[in-house]
Amino acid sequence: MKKVFYAAIISLMIIGCGQEEKKDDTAASGKSDEMKALYEKNLAILKTVFSDFEKEDLDGQAALISDGTVWNSPAYGDTVHTKSHWLESLKYFTDNWSNIHFTNGQFLPGVDSASHEFDGSVRCYGRWDGTHSSGIATQVYYYGTFDFDKDHKITSASEYFDVGGLLNAMSKK
Repeated sequence: MKKVFYAAIISLMIIGCGQEEKKDDTAASGKSDEMKALYEKNLAILKTVFSDFEKEDLDGQAALISDGTVWNSPAYGDTVHTKSHWLESLKYFTDNWSNIHFTNGQFLPGVDSASHEFDGSVRCYGRWDGTHSSGIATQVYYYGTFDFDKDHKITSASEYFDVGGLLNAMSKK
């Protein structure tokens, strides 16, 4: 009888430990859907910013960037993080390159570092192609992260590509 009693207790413990508590994911699912929708809106803005850059429409780009934005330049040692500096850098490229276009773009939702849930930001990988005014065709691999405000304007941008290598290639002609 003792063995049956202990076997029953052990069986109940095994069954109890193996069952997961069922959670109500309705609220989490609603927030996730909301964040996905926010990401889609911000993604559309970023794609417009890229399209405006390809069309050399700096005014169009400027309208989609918050005045207080913080821009982290890909250039080594560049410590100026303002919207105006970002636009100056973009103008340098549009003044010195033609046929600029973004190739093989992969856009991904950004995630909150603590919760690992979508946060509305956008990350992207790809390659910028163009032709320098010297006639040299260029291709530079690119990664960027972008945060947005409630009006879907860019408030923070960090861009990564080999600026030094790109400029060195131009000086070797």
